Amino acid sequence: MTKTLDNGMQGPYACILFDTTFKVVLCNPRNEKLMIQILELLIPGKRIQSIEFLDKEKHGLEINEKSVTFDMLCRERNTGEEFLVEVQNEKQDGYTDRMLSYSTYPIREQMEKRIARLKDEEPIDRMDYKLKPVYVLSFLNFTLDHESDAGLDESGLISRYSLRNDRNAELMTDALHFIYVEMGRLRYRSGEEAKCKTLLEKFIFSMKYIHRMTARPESFREDMLSRLYEATLKANLTIDELQKYDKTMYTELDRVAQMNYARKEGMEEGIAKGEAKGRAEVAKEMLKHGISLETVISCTGLSQEAVESLR
Repeated sequence: MTKTLDNGMQGPYACILFDTTFKVVLCNPRNEKLMIQILELLIPGKRIQSIEFLDKEKHGLEINEKSVTFDMLCRERNTGEEFLVEVQNEKQDGYTDRMLSYSTYPIREQMEKRIARLKDEEPIDRMDYKLKPVYVLSFLNFTLDHESDAGLDESGLISRYSLRNDRNAELMTDALHFIYVEMGRLRYRSGEEAKCKTLLEKFIFSMKYIHRMTARPESFREDMLSRLYEATLKANLTIDELQKYDKTMYTELDRVAQMNYARKEGMEEGIAKGEAKGRAEVAKEMLKHGISLETVISCTGLSQEAVESLR
């Protein structure tokens, strides 16, 4: 994936491809309706009345005294179902294992709360282990590795996992679900919004390219998309949110610049090593054919010491 932020700093819409900017722009109570629509779009059959945005640091979600770094934790007020949302712009090893580890925290919290209630209330005969579902939702600006495309849903853009029997796919429990929105599978490029036909395609296209746009595309008329473009308009951010957003983007710009520089240096070093190795191989062949040391040095540009070491 090309490491570039394009006009993520200059356009009227915020770039939400990074975890921190996604959190700053979208993960707040005023965008509750938008987040409900997003969750219902990505979790088939799900109907959500309302959600509350939870402070993950206050819910025991810590690793080595550092906060867990997923971007959003919210809970359906009526059912108690919880949703973890993560945005990842760059492919990394062990990503799915990381998501699995994240999922254990809200599950553990459910049990800890029940144990605490047992201590405060009259003793009961048995512990209730029934868990409320936890959904781990990941927006990935790349693709996961699958054995085949059969592992994707009908859109070809999302992979879903739950705990099922290895032999007949019987559901073991409804307590844990993973949804990976593989945005890297959307083949439409910036400027090709007219090719998007479904709400899902339009939504993913917007997630990827909204920071490059100057206005919401005319064909993107759905209510959820209207809310998304309204929420990501920089002019609608509070001063505090805009300052956090700008700080994050400048940090990302610096990081991308450093990565590009390191990549360029690595490529140049690799080319130089490859050329040197190639000249050494040529020198070996020339020496095998009895060509004089002086001629080999002259033709290959290698030092006398380097050529003599090849004999």
